[in-house]
Amino acid sequence: MNRGAGVPGGLANLGDTVRVIDRDGTDLGLMIVAEAQKLASEQGAELFVIERIAKPPVVRIVVVCKARME
Repeated sequence: MNRGAGVPGGLANLGDTVRVIDRDGTDLGLMIVAEAQKLASEQGAELFVIERIAKPPVVRIVVVCKARME
């Protein structure tokens, strides 16, 4: 159950530490939120909250595709 999930960039009030899941599903372990954001940014991706109420919260690195409207 993903209560509070699905908010790209919705990292407010998660605390200092999160569990990070990589794009391929690998558990990267616990990281400080700023470190996880930097890692996602380096990959051209964003952090996506998977489980907000877990202790610590779980986030996943995802690439957000933006469709171009013509």
